[in-house]
Amino acid sequence: MDMSDLSGDASFFSAICSEKCGGLCCDPWWGIISYQIVKEGGLSNLNGFRIEIIKGINARAQRIVDGYATRELHPNHLFNRPERYNVIVRDIQAAGKSLLINVMAMFAFRCRYLSEDKVCKIHPSIIGGEDIRPPHCGFMGSLRVKPGEKGYCRVIHAAESQTADSNAINAAIEVEKGASGRHYSEGFPTAEMAADRVIEQLKDYGARHMNQSLPQRKQPVPGRNEPCYCGSGKKYKVCHGGNIENKI
Repeated sequence: MDMSDLSGDASFFSAICSEKCGGLCCDPWWGIISYQIVKEGGLSNLNGFRIEIIKGINARAQRIVDGYATRELHPNHLFNRPERYNVIVRDIQAAGKSLLINVMAMFAFRCRYLSEDKVCKIHPSIIGGEDIRPPHCGFMGSLRVKPGEKGYCRVIHAAESQTADSNAINAAIEVEKGASGRHYSEGFPTAEMAADRVIEQLKDYGARHMNQSLPQRKQPVPGRNEPCYCGSGKKYKVCHGGNIENKI
């Protein structure tokens, strides 16, 4: 949290971050990216499309890893690979023979500079002097940020507006914990598993809106004296099998 952005008693807000929240916004740190995936040809070749989804997920996770490094002469990355991948399909739209899939990818990272007791080991108040954290780290919790904007912290804003009401602060903390815990539990340990869920949601959309585009499973042909697959109760040879024999 950047204390230069805070009005009032800075030590009060510092205590909230270190004592009440316990590094909540960094444990884990969530990287969130919304983007659109275009699927050409309806629901055909889903296996090939799954590979493209995985590539896209990994590329965006790597973009976050590359972007969060210390501001030093020899930068060090804050994150390794994500602990959890949570890719949510927000909506699917048909555009001719294409499907436009809007997704929100959420990556749970474990910061390498967060100590076991949830203290930022490279916070300016810890190391003194120049702030070597990535810009977004210092921006997080700024009172200039409004709800829905990058860097917004519900807890800090609850504290700023109702500093005398600890219940409001505790309630905001519980909301943040609940959201983080839910996203984490709904996520997956690999990009491949997250991509599988996208494919399942895509199949579900197809089943509800475009059955004709779903791959059709070939009906097994029963023996001549076995019950017909249509459920009529007749033998296959005198039901649908009989129709075929008449054409030969």
